[in-house]
Amino acid sequence: MFKFLFILINIFIFTGCSLKPEIEYNDSIIPTELKNSLDKNSNLEYIQPSWENFVKNDKLKELIKIALENNRDLKIAILNIEAARATYRIEESKYFPTIEAIASNTNSRDITSNNTEISRTYSTKFGASYELDLFGKTRSLNDSALQNYLATKYAATSTKISLISEVINIWNTLCANTEHLKILEDSIKNLKLSYELTQKKFDMGIILIDDVLTAKTSLKEAEVNLFNQRTIIEKNKNTLELLISTTIPKKLIPDGFEENEKSLMLIQAGISSKVLFSRPDIIQAEYNLKAKNANIGAARAAFFPSITLTADYGLASTSLSSLFNGNSQTVWSFIPSINLPIFKGGENKANLDYAKTQQKIALAQYEKTVQSAFKDVSNDLIERANISKQLNAQEDLVNTAKKSYEVSLNSYKYGLGNYLNVLISQKKFFDSQRALVDTKLSELINRVSLYTSLGGNEKID
Repeated sequence: MFKFLFILINIFIFTGCSLKPEIEYNDSIIPTELKNSLDKNSNLEYIQPSWENFVKNDKLKELIKIALENNRDLKIAILNIEAARATYRIEESKYFPTIEAIASNTNSRDITSNNTEISRTYSTKFGASYELDLFGKTRSLNDSALQNYLATKYAATSTKISLISEVINIWNTLCANTEHLKILEDSIKNLKLSYELTQKKFDMGIILIDDVLTAKTSLKEAEVNLFNQRTIIEKNKNTLELLISTTIPKKLIPDGFEENEKSLMLIQAGISSKVLFSRPDIIQAEYNLKAKNANIGAARAAFFPSITLTADYGLASTSLSSLFNGNSQTVWSFIPSINLPIFKGGENKANLDYAKTQQKIALAQYEKTVQSAFKDVSNDLIERANISKQLNAQEDLVNTAKKSYEVSLNSYKYGLGNYLNVLISQKKFFDSQRALVDTKLSELINRVSLYTSLGGNEKID
């Protein structure tokens, strides 16, 4: 019994040293501030809203909730977290001894003697084995599993943010295309009126057949575009249904673009570059790097001897009935063993070189992730700096094109102009309306892009 206690005491006395190296980061890849950042004292909580605060439209909120519950990619990401957590628990269990209870019955007869009796031995034992982590191998493997688990967790967070962003963008695109459909329907109404007007003038002998044919051609082109636009809308719905993994409830289908123009919070543009280090993909890359670094410690530890302590303690008797009374005997064993690697054909050296190479790859990937994050935000801020001016200019263009169309149409009605001018001004008017919708969509996509590139504010429990 004392030997068994001695093993347990050794478990807590012996502690290993870590052989993993320090990570050397390249600070030159990290800019101190973002381009186009105006306010250096922005509130971090404000520029990183949760999606519930970022999204203002109730229909869109409901769709995002459905997507977060049903989306298969997100479910896979969460299951990967569970798998990584289980792997970490497996490695963590190696800190503790393996304890087993063993009961046995041995029957034998010695054929070299005249003894015909069968001898029986009954025994019950508790056994324990433990590898002393003198050189930090177990600790390094456990640390690697932990870092991989955390990396997987932040990978799932990135998946969640991407899913939210995709749902918002497809929803906005569906709203914009629905608005395009309304514009096409309005243009067809106007083209029908123009066609009827040219037909009347032709019947009265005021104009030639050319204007009638031109008006009819424009009408038919618009009708063809109308069918194409309906196809695009149905494809948008299919994409959205793929994201939410179910049929879109009819009450959540948008009626147009106006209801969604103010559906998203405008994220503040003036920010500190430090905010990017809360991006889940950067955190994921950092944990991946730490995991690869821990593997170096485990590979280095393989060059050193491993010491295993094995012991068992129990009772033995020639009779089962007396196994647990005073006639039984105490049996124990204590077997320390050492495994010293001498020659493995360069296997340990190759494993160490591989671990070092993997760490260098992970470091390069981390640096690239940081650089990509700064590029993403910089691009979004550049677009944000000009998009409001673009919207104002486009709205002015729509108003001007509308007046031009009204003037040319009235002139044609009273015989003061030709139909070609009407057709040209009408096309410019409806094209400018569609361009305005596209600009508004770009502005909303830019808001989503800023939300994503700044890292969002989401968590996976």
